[in-house]
Amino acid sequence: NKTSITPADCNTVETDAGVALDLVNRHRRDGYVFGLIRVADAQELHIGNSSVLYLTLDVLETECSVLSRRHWESCEYSDTYSMASNGTQAESYDFGQCKIITYTSQLLKKPQLYGFNCTLSPVPPDLLECKDCPVKVEVLEVTEQHKNTAAKALEKFNSEGNHTNYFDVDKVEKMVS
Repeated sequence: NKTSITPADCNTVETDAGVALDLVNRHRRDGYVFGLIRVADAQELHIGNSSVLYLTLDVLETECSVLSRRHWESCEYSDTYSMASNGTQAESYDFGQCKIITYTSQLLKKPQLYGFNCTLSPVPPDLLECKDCPVKVEVLEVTEQHKNTAAKALEKFNSEGNHTNYFDVDKVEKMVS
């Protein structure tokens, strides 16, 4: 049986890309859920009764933490323009590209994540400007003071609530001023 890499099926590539991105998001342990912007490239390798899908996806962070385990389609994206019109600073969101490899056995019909590599960078401020509402994006470094503030807030929450579990700060992901 001859094996060759061919362009992926245009009729199913969006669905396949969404499934692959969901697998990546479920694998990650920190950061925010990636949402699909577009499929930049999709190639498929057929090997007997199996296939390997090579995807290059353009992604944007959503407002959902990966710890929420929410599907990327159910997460919201940052609304920077409404934040700017309210006179507040926009939060910094990252965009980038994920290269993903999935393996699907035709017997099981369920794709498995074989590997991925995502490269992200902050959305450039010049992309976040509209005609009458320039948005100043400022990335704030998380400091020990921010971590202490979050810990104090959770300590207050724990003491005032009637919870069976107590919460603690594991990691501060982002700060908004």
